[in-house]
Amino acid sequence: MRPVFFISDLHAGIKHDAEDPAKLRDFRVVLERARREGCELCILGDLFDFWFEWREVVPRRHLPWLEALRQAVEGGLAISLLPGNHDFKLDGMLERELGLRLPGDWERRDLLGTPAFLHHGDGLDPRERGYRLMRGVFRSAWAQWAFRWLHPDLGMAFADVIGGGDRVPVWDRANLLAYMGRAIPASIQPADRLMVMGHVHVGGRYQWKKCQVVSLPPFMLPGRGYGSWDGAEFRFHFVHEERATEPVEEKLA
Repeated sequence: MRPVFFISDLHAGIKHDAEDPAKLRDFRVVLERARREGCELCILGDLFDFWFEWREVVPRRHLPWLEALRQAVEGGLAISLLPGNHDFKLDGMLERELGLRLPGDWERRDLLGTPAFLHHGDGLDPRERGYRLMRGVFRSAWAQWAFRWLHPDLGMAFADVIGGGDRVPVWDRANLLAYMGRAIPASIQPADRLMVMGHVHVGGRYQWKKCQVVSLPPFMLPGRGYGSWDGAEFRFHFVHEERATEPVEEKLA
């Protein structure tokens, strides 16, 4: 069986990011590897640093990334995309125009014989009441209707400001384990045997009862990490192995 590849937290299109062209080149390496090996690629959120689908406008800073995705799909690569907290407005354009698969905010599916739960990872901690409320407001139909009427230049400028505070490269270990310790029990169902997520910007493996939980290394960091599941083992990969960071290994229950 061919493995399924996972990637998250690319944060493409950060304004004035000198690393964006290099990050795009490295993303093309992953796309080509997955295409060449006949695998599916699952992008688990925050593909873009900000994404909103105006009816007739696409931010020009995203065009090279969209072209890379288009070429990969036309080359035969199956790509699934889940939303993150930075690219939460997925309104069907990437599905219609590029051929990406958009399963929704989260997905439970069979992954090579393993019952799996896929999610970006944000909003899973039940104690984060303020964030969960804000998330609900931003995703509401009326808020997105109002935002659509902003000029795109103003909308992108606003997103650059509010997105900067949520671009912390790495969570410290104490906050990471506290979040995972609350988020995982609130998310896992008894049948789940694998959970894959991003968001926390730290690669890691966590055991929760009978379920293996994986947090992906963020692709935005210099090692350019991603992962793969072959039906038996989850592996971490890095475009730049010399810059890789060691994953966290924890048993939570």
